[in-house]
Amino acid sequence: MANRKLILPLCGAALGVLCFAAALWQVFRPAGAADRSDKTLIRVAHWQLESGLRDAFDVIARDYERLHPDVKIEQIAIPERIYPSWLRTQLVGGTAPDLIQIGKGSDDEILARYFNPLSPYIKSANPYNEGTPLADIPWRDTFIDGMTGSVTYQPNLLDYYGIPLATITTRIYYNVTAWRRILGDTPPPTHYDEFVAACERILQHAATTGENVIPLAGSNYGTPWFASSLVGSQTQRLAQELDDSLVLQPISIETALQYLSGRWSLEDPAFANGLRLAQQIGRYAQPGFLQANRDDASFYFVQGRALMIVTGSWDAPSFRSLAPFEMSAFVMPLPQPSHPQYGAGVIGPVSEAASPMGTSFGLTKTSRHPEVAMDFLRYITSFDGNAKFSAVSLWLPSVAEIPAPEPIKPFEPQLDGYVNGFGLAIGNGPDVRRVVESNLGTLFDPRADIDKLQDTMAAKLPDALRSDLTRTVRSFLANSNRQDTLVAAQSVLASRHPQNPDFARKRHELLEAQTLQELRAAWIEHELAQSP
Repeated sequence: MANRKLILPLCGAALGVLCFAAALWQVFRPAGAADRSDKTLIRVAHWQLESGLRDAFDVIARDYERLHPDVKIEQIAIPERIYPSWLRTQLVGGTAPDLIQIGKGSDDEILARYFNPLSPYIKSANPYNEGTPLADIPWRDTFIDGMTGSVTYQPNLLDYYGIPLATITTRIYYNVTAWRRILGDTPPPTHYDEFVAACERILQHAATTGENVIPLAGSNYGTPWFASSLVGSQTQRLAQELDDSLVLQPISIETALQYLSGRWSLEDPAFANGLRLAQQIGRYAQPGFLQANRDDASFYFVQGRALMIVTGSWDAPSFRSLAPFEMSAFVMPLPQPSHPQYGAGVIGPVSEAASPMGTSFGLTKTSRHPEVAMDFLRYITSFDGNAKFSAVSLWLPSVAEIPAPEPIKPFEPQLDGYVNGFGLAIGNGPDVRRVVESNLGTLFDPRADIDKLQDTMAAKLPDALRSDLTRTVRSFLANSNRQDTLVAAQSVLASRHPQNPDFARKRHELLEAQTLQELRAAWIEHELAQSP
């Protein structure tokens, strides 16, 4: 009997070790280990574990394999938390898959060293678009944003490094079933006051009935996002006043330098009003929500303990599969220009015409079959392929002219409106983000004094901005130096092949980019020297 009691725990421990070893092998196995057949193996890696997306990948992959029986597509899904480490390990070790999702852990240096630029592929038409509304159109121009997004086109490298599969928007999801039970026939809010009124009624219902329900499932992921949008609504007019470069929305460098030069401050009424708006939403989330991550907030929502949650369109399929209630979504409600307290800085509703493309895949330099890998990307981003991908995954398509499937109509970008102002992340550098994040607990505390919060942030912000801007100068100069070799190569190619205009065009583009980076570096250094 004693031996039996000892053997059972040992068997359990051995089984656990075997499962862990199998999981490690699945994630870190070397290239080609999964398939020893004579088929051409194309491996595709990403961090999207949401429900529906992996199914969509499998459906499209099987369709492609039926068209190309000599090709096998293998999907590798890596957990988001370990993805940056896994990515660098695979790239440095030379065992990276053919196609890898970029944007997390892939900076300019990683892209330049380990990924192929995609300009040679995107100029010609996508052959899989024959007979569709996108026939004979250059592949690049078939995407909604023309592949100008921050993940697909890398301005410092002057080339395209990613092919996007979906469009991303942000929404407030809500539990329709509980909404009707608690709020009756009250429609979803279209502006901030309606949102506040709904939240107050939910709090009152919970206090009166004792039901364990809160208005908003908060987290360190979605709630600061909502808060930053509220701040941005208040700085719309201020941003236009600071737009010296006349690009409708000042770049982060410009906003940071103007703060250091005294053009605006945290005490500016517009920014102060934004902080007060952000402070209000803290009382509608669960206590200690800043310690909750994205998954924790999602559990709150799907379990019915919160009526609403702020997150991206990518979570819709997962919520639909997990939540035992009817669900829908609405655009984040912002104050209107007519608001008596918060309308002064508002120009109008925020346009989502510049909604980012997501799930972008890059081609690794170690790919043994780059042409086949790119052909698969052509297929999945063709008119028919991307429509099917969208229908199965319930993610918004990235390709133009494709209507969104009915279940995700609420997530379609709202095109009418104005550019939003700048939010909490002034300058958008790591040191400024640390200053902001270290003060989020105070920001979302309804009892906190906003004036004291402004003083605390103002004491640390100048040094953080200077540090981030100095880092930006180093990056600009490093990129400019790195491009010297490319400029020389394009100059030689242009002189040897005058009949090919692409070499001369690329040389001019490189020289223009170098000039712009060097001018911006000089501009930053000059402004830093002038500001106290």
